[in-house]
Amino acid sequence: MKAYSTGQTIHTVSAPRIQMVDNLIAFIRDANEFLQKELDLSPANQLVTNIISQLSLQLRSCYLPEEIQSVLSNDYIRTNQRKLQDKLSEAEFLAELSHSRNISKSDSFVLDTLKSLPYWNIYKALVSQELSILRKFIGQDDFTEQLPIVFVGSGPMPLSAIILHLLGDMKVVCLEMDSVAYDASCFLLESLGLADKVTVVMGNGSEYDYSSYNQIFVASLVRNKLEVLEQITLTSSDPLVAVRTAEGTRQIIYEAIDESQLNKQGWRILGRSCPEENLVINSTLFLEREAPHM
Repeated sequence: MKAYSTGQTIHTVSAPRIQMVDNLIAFIRDANEFLQKELDLSPANQLVTNIISQLSLQLRSCYLPEEIQSVLSNDYIRTNQRKLQDKLSEAEFLAELSHSRNISKSDSFVLDTLKSLPYWNIYKALVSQELSILRKFIGQDDFTEQLPIVFVGSGPMPLSAIILHLLGDMKVVCLEMDSVAYDASCFLLESLGLADKVTVVMGNGSEYDYSSYNQIFVASLVRNKLEVLEQITLTSSDPLVAVRTAEGTRQIIYEAIDESQLNKQGWRILGRSCPEENLVINSTLFLEREAPHM
C-alpha cells in the first residue's frame, strides 16, 4: 500500500488501485499508438470508434486526486497528450460531420433523428447545467432580453447551440472558422427549420467583433481560447463568458484552460459546472471581467 499526504490528510492507495492506474496509463499509450498509425479516423473505421469509446469510458470514471496526478505526470502522457488530443479532435470532427450530413439527408423527422444520437443526452445534460448556472448570474428578465448568445467553435454538428435554443428559447449565433463545418451546419439547421433561430457565421473567434453580444460560449475544441478571450475583452463591453474546459483525467481528451492565465488577462471565475461520472466529460467556467482597481 502506498501513502500520499495532502495537507493534513493522508490518502492511502491500495495495490489494486495502483494497478488500475498503471493499466489506465498503458491503455492510453496503446490507444495513442493505434490512433497515430490510423489513416482513417472517420466513424466508418469501427476499430477507431471502439477504441475511442473505451478510452472515453475509462476517463469518465472516478479517480482519487493522487491517481489523477500519477496519470497526468507520467512522462509518456505529458509528451504525447497534445498529439492524442489532435487525433481525438479529428475523429470527433469527422463523426459529427458524418452524422450531420446523414441526418440532413434523412427522410424522417430531422429533430427526432438528432435526438436519437447516442451523445444527445450528454450534450443535453451539459447544456442544462450551463443554463442553470447562467440564470444565477443573469436575472430571468435580462436572460431573455440579452440575446442572442454567441457560440464560438460550433462545428459541423452544432448540438450545443441547438439545445441552447430549444431549452432556453434563445437565438444563437454560431461562429465557425472551418468551411466544411460551416456548410454542414448550415445545411443541418435548414433541414431542422431552425436557420432563423440558430445562425452560422464564418469566422475566427480570435478576430470576431463581439460588441453586439454579452453572453458568449467557447467550445471545448477551440484551441486558441486565450486569444478568443482577449478579443472578447477588446470588443465586448460587459461580457459573461462560458468556457468549456476539462478536469482530472478528462484532460487527456480535451485541453484544459490555464486558469492562472485567466487571472492575468483580468478575468474572474464566477462559477463552474462539474462533469458527471459516466456521462458529461466537460466542465464549464463562467467568467466576467475583473473590475478595475481604483
